[in-house]
Order: sequence, then C-alpha cells, then structure tokens
Amino acid sequence: MRLFLSLVVVALPCAAAAQSPRYPVKPTPLPEAEEMALARSAAPAEVAASADVYVLRADGPVKVHSGTNGAACLVSRDLHEGSLYPICYDAEGARTSMQRELMELTLRAQGKREDEVARSVADAFARGELRTPTRPSVAYMMSPRQILFSSAKAEGRRVGAWHPHLMIAMPNAKGSDFGLASPSKVDVMSFDNEGTPSAQLVVKLPAWSDGKPVGHPEGK
Repeated sequence: MRLFLSLVVVALPCAAAAQSPRYPVKPTPLPEAEEMALARSAAPAEVAASADVYVLRADGPVKVHSGTNGAACLVSRDLHEGSLYPICYDAEGARTSMQRELMELTLRAQGKREDEVARSVADAFARGELRTPTRPSVAYMMSPRQILFSSAKAEGRRVGAWHPHLMIAMPNAKGSDFGLASPSKVDVMSFDNEGTPSAQLVVKLPAWSDGKPVGHPEGK
C-alpha cells in the first residue's frame, strides 16, 4: 500500500484538508463488526465475501474470519489521525505483501515511530521473513470510505478517498514494458518502484467496490 502514496501527491496536489490531523497517533480499532465491513468494502463482493478478514485490536491485527478463496482483507492505518486504508489481497498478495502490511500495523499499534517501523521491515526482508510477490498479484483499494494520506511520514497530507484503484504487483516490470514513456502523461495507470522486485502498476478504476461511479455523492 505504501508504494502508491507518492503518486497520490502528484495526482491531487490540492487535496490536503484545511485542518491537519494529529501525528503521530497510534491506530485506533473500530468496533469489530464495523471494522470487518470496512475491510470487505475494499473489493467487490465476489472477492471480499469469501476472503479471510483481519481486524485491529489494541495490540495489533488478528484474523477473525477464515475465508475460502485465498484472498484476505484488512483495514490498515499509518500514524496519521483518522487514516483508514481498506485493502483486500489476492492469494499471492496475502502470502507476501499483506505480511508486510500486518507487520507495519502491529508495530504502529505498539507505539513504534515510523522510522522504527521502516527499519524493522527492512531487517525482516533482509532475514527473509518478509517476501515480495513472485508473480503478478492484485491488491484491491476500492472502498469509498478509504481515508488516504500522501505519505506515512509526518509530512503526509490527507487525500481522502482519492480514486478506487488496483495495485498490481509486477516484480521487476517497467513502464516501458507497456509502451509508457518516462515520464508518462497517461493518468489512468502508473508504475511505482519500476524495475525492482517491489514494482507495481497502479490502475485507477471508474467505480467503487459497491458499483457506484466515481463522483457519486455517496462515494465522496
């Protein structure tokens, strides 16, 4: 999830809220039923209804529902007050990318600073405890209730719901592989960390997970 945030800054330079949220603030759990519903809102029901579901508790995220399709959904947060990042991962993403997200969320819930979180994650990758996807995999961020920030660091600005989008992990891929120029003027899709094991394609979608089009009053 962190990989696409720099793209949000470019796409919506005026999206910051008038009043800056507090930072750092430990992630706050929602009532469990609300948290589960919000997590599932990240993807179409076809994906989310049969997925594992994680919720945040005081000491970190825990799985509270076992699904049948290999996918998994959760609501991640950073240290910005009010941040909510509903995400559903496909089976490969749940095995790899989501483990990083769970680790980051656990450390933040324990009161760790963002620099401490980053070091712990880097060390876990170096030890082989965390892994990047070995093949293309999809993370769904299609919830109309997402509250995104432009960076997990203190300077990050509140963006809000931005766009429904997919984050497609494509290890070592480059924009040029898809005919994109550098820099590209195509705004419906973009690459982040291209040419690295963490490369991913971010694709904007025209509708939220509930089928409402972008710009619908209830999707704001």
